[in-house]
Amino acid sequence: MSNIPSSFIKTAKICGIEHSLKYKGHFYVEKHKVLSKFSPKGVIMESKETPQGIQARVIIKKGVKIEEPLFFCFGLLRADDEQNIYPNIIVEDGAYVKIISHCSFPEAKKASHQMEAKFDVGRNAEFVYEEHHYHGESSGAVVVPALKVFINEGGIFESSFSLSKGSVGKVNIELEAYLSKNARTIIETKVLGKTKNDDISILDKVVLSGEGAKSLIKMRAAAKDGGKVIMQGETYANAPGAVGHVDCQEILVGKGSVARAIPIVEVDNDQARVTHEASVGKINQKELETLMTRGLDEDEATELIINAMMR
Repeated sequence: MSNIPSSFIKTAKICGIEHSLKYKGHFYVEKHKVLSKFSPKGVIMESKETPQGIQARVIIKKGVKIEEPLFFCFGLLRADDEQNIYPNIIVEDGAYVKIISHCSFPEAKKASHQMEAKFDVGRNAEFVYEEHHYHGESSGAVVVPALKVFINEGGIFESSFSLSKGSVGKVNIELEAYLSKNARTIIETKVLGKTKNDDISILDKVVLSGEGAKSLIKMRAAAKDGGKVIMQGETYANAPGAVGHVDCQEILVGKGSVARAIPIVEVDNDQARVTHEASVGKINQKELETLMTRGLDEDEATELIINAMMR
């Protein structure tokens, strides 16, 4: 913990993941410098520092079950810094790991973070991945992550992305998951754009190419006080027994705010099935009135409803 900047510790607490700081297995990066890393038994961590960014490879060895989560932290300390990260995480056959990742840009005013990542989940392996962001209070971050996940037969990938604290800035996220036979995935995204300078675009895409593959895309967002959020969930099923569902819900609050939900489903096998539901609109008036009768004003009640959706 002594190797991680105090401002990153502070933002981890803001995101509610301060418990992750105690985990022994870790990988800390500031700008293009590796501050510290530790690999528990059964894990290989390799990294290379270059002027163009950090190249990293993490391998969870075959059959290894990592009992304690690994904690990754990628951050920028200065207002106008730039960071490029190129991670490749491999969870070999029969292995299990949970990784909690924290991206921290507390002083961002003209800062940028770009990630191009590839995850490989082996046969009957399980990979649980949480990612929590904090971009400061100035809407000054430009964040462009792209992730491709390949889930082999019987593998499981669970992803949770949260960006609901502070001011977002400009964010464009793309996640693509490709599932083999009997593979499963749950992809959950929660974002909040709360100023006119917050512009968020999320694409979660799943391809069910293996027999019996199953997926759930769950997207939650709120746009308030001029914020803009576009969420697109896509599922393509082309194998017998493949089942998928896309669930998008967005709340719109305040003048000038924009919320858009785009579910796309495509099936080209008569033994596959994909469903979707999407809703965009103002906060439920009955919920709002119920909270106000309990002593909250309208702004407090609105904030409580939004926070509840983001949990």
